[in-house]
Amino acid sequence: MKKPKPTMTPVVISDDKLQFLKKKVDDPNVLQFLKRDFIRETMGGTCSICEEPPTKIATYRMEGISVIERYCGKCLEKLSLK
Repeated sequence: MKKPKPTMTPVVISDDKLQFLKKKVDDPNVLQFLKRDFIRETMGGTCSICEEPPTKIATYRMEGISVIERYCGKCLEKLSLK
């Protein structure tokens, strides 16, 4: 079954949470798996492809269910979902 065209919404996050996340992700002393945990906790998940912080949420409505995927800007350009 082919995925239908998704509804795209931006990820909304407050400035203070975004600054906290940026500081943790840029810190070389924080382990990679902890960085992913910070991203998931702060932004609700990571990019479905590369596990970077997402910028858009794609919602697919299929046969009575909604499939939600998050994408960063780089991966979204590769997929051409805009």
